[in-house]
Amino acid sequence: MNKIKSLLQYQKEIIEGFFVSAVGSWALCSIIRGAYRHINDVNFGGATNIAIVICLFVIGMALMAMLYIHKDSMAKLAMFAFVYLFVILCACQGYSVSWGDASYYNRIGNVCFQTVLCVIAVLAFMYVKEDIFNIFAKIHLTKKEIWIVVAVIGVLLFAFIGVVTVYRYLTYSNSTFDFGIFAQMYEYMKQKGTISTTVERNKLLSHFAVHFSPIFYIALPIYFIFDNAITVQLIQAFMVAIPVIPILLLCKHHKLSNQMAIAVSLIYALYPATAGGTFYDIHENCFITFFLLMLAWTVEKKKNVAAVIFAILSLMVKEDAPVYVFILGIFFLFSKKDKKRGVILIVASAIYFAMATAIVNSYGLGIQEYRFGNLYFTQDGGLIQVFETLLANPGYAISQIIRNTNDNSMDKIGYIISMLVPVAAVLFTTGKKYSRYILLLPFIIINLLPTYLYMHDITFQYDFSVIALMMYAIILNIADMDINRAKKLATVSVICASVMFMGSIYQKAPYYVSRYNADKATYQGLNKALDMVPEDASVCASGFLVPHLSKNLILYDQNHLESDIYTDYLVVDARYDTEKEKFSNIIASGKYEVVYNVDGLITIYKRTSN
Repeated sequence: MNKIKSLLQYQKEIIEGFFVSAVGSWALCSIIRGAYRHINDVNFGGATNIAIVICLFVIGMALMAMLYIHKDSMAKLAMFAFVYLFVILCACQGYSVSWGDASYYNRIGNVCFQTVLCVIAVLAFMYVKEDIFNIFAKIHLTKKEIWIVVAVIGVLLFAFIGVVTVYRYLTYSNSTFDFGIFAQMYEYMKQKGTISTTVERNKLLSHFAVHFSPIFYIALPIYFIFDNAITVQLIQAFMVAIPVIPILLLCKHHKLSNQMAIAVSLIYALYPATAGGTFYDIHENCFITFFLLMLAWTVEKKKNVAAVIFAILSLMVKEDAPVYVFILGIFFLFSKKDKKRGVILIVASAIYFAMATAIVNSYGLGIQEYRFGNLYFTQDGGLIQVFETLLANPGYAISQIIRNTNDNSMDKIGYIISMLVPVAAVLFTTGKKYSRYILLLPFIIINLLPTYLYMHDITFQYDFSVIALMMYAIILNIADMDINRAKKLATVSVICASVMFMGSIYQKAPYYVSRYNADKATYQGLNKALDMVPEDASVCASGFLVPHLSKNLILYDQNHLESDIYTDYLVVDARYDTEKEKFSNIIASGKYEVVYNVDGLITIYKRTSN
């Protein structure tokens, strides 16, 4: 009886030790056995010797129990580590599962799967959070060290994006739209000083006719030194990585601890849309995250000259960039942070928006307001009708937030989950500071209201402005929390962001690297062939070859020509059976002869007569 009473005194410890040991052993055994590789294979369980599984589980549980008896905090940390690792491995495997097939019938199955994994990882963390925080409490970083850590985060983000985008180029995975446009545009900027291309609309045209983006010139000095299409990709990687600097500056201004500053930097770097927005290659949007965050910091620090500079740089990104500066101004006005500077931003952005849209509408092809066509009530619509719909028919406008592109799609629902799950813990904890929700308006109006597919896709470039405003809101929210709540919620966000990053973004790097290594001879053969085309020649080429011919200033994509153009060279991508057919009329004219051919790879024709 006394022994029973003695045991009952340790009832809590016995139950906890059993729970920690069982969960930790289960996760560890699943990792060792490679169970995470079979998340879509029900037969794996049936083909497994269950007796061996039970033996491994019992052994693992015994080891975990011994560790718990020795030091319970170590056992709990080990349990979390095993669960988190298993979750990460499952997330990685989920990327390759066909979630829309007959086994699942869930077109957003991967992001839903990631969300469930986030819940599991967060529950494991919440159980051991105090033990984790005790470890981090012993780490004291100096001012110099915190900058080094954040710089490392930025460098790793730059390296990841650089690997993905450069290997996209090396594997001929990008085409005319859109990388070929910007690669040739930088060559025009270098040689002619004009922001022109011949491939954007298959005629010599200033990019300003499509988007008013003078910001591209800021990176031109780099291209002058390293005049290569790869440089254009790395410019984007740099611009997406460098916002860790204003993030740290804002954290310091709001007196966040060093650990919190690192946590916010990690949230930014691991946020799926951060690196994901670069997967369709460089666009002017990549510049705005850094400039908007620097604008927020300079306004808060009342650095007037710097604020003017970063406001101008933000506005120069694109004709719609004033919308985000305007929202920032509205926030400063209504949050009472800085009414005067808020009004200045509002007025300046409104004037610039009117000017930029007038330029594109009058001298270019017009702003792309058709993307909001689902808010038009007549076919020819326009922005006026968009505003009228928002004011007069708000119920319909709200319904469009969850309206998918077509009846076979779940794109908006998946997008909302991908954008909000990683940051929900720190984004929607504003207390009574409701003015901070103003910073989320562009996410709703620009990204969610349209049914234009790419506006709500984390692997396209339309989220960079929203990310800047979200990160600013997150920093403000964390600054208002007590330290314990801030540590807990920030860590939850880091965990969720990491799971979703591994489940939807990370695999791009090994995919492109392995693709290059597996077929290196093909890519080297294409490079060798394209080197035969003189850079001063006029060329008509297949779309996937255009980016690699970007130094040719007279260059056309045969896929998009409305009429035949007889250039000096024709370059046919023979890897695809249908490509030669697109050149058939020109080839049949008898004006060209084959000067280089590798069956199934590439054929180059040279013009021989007029």
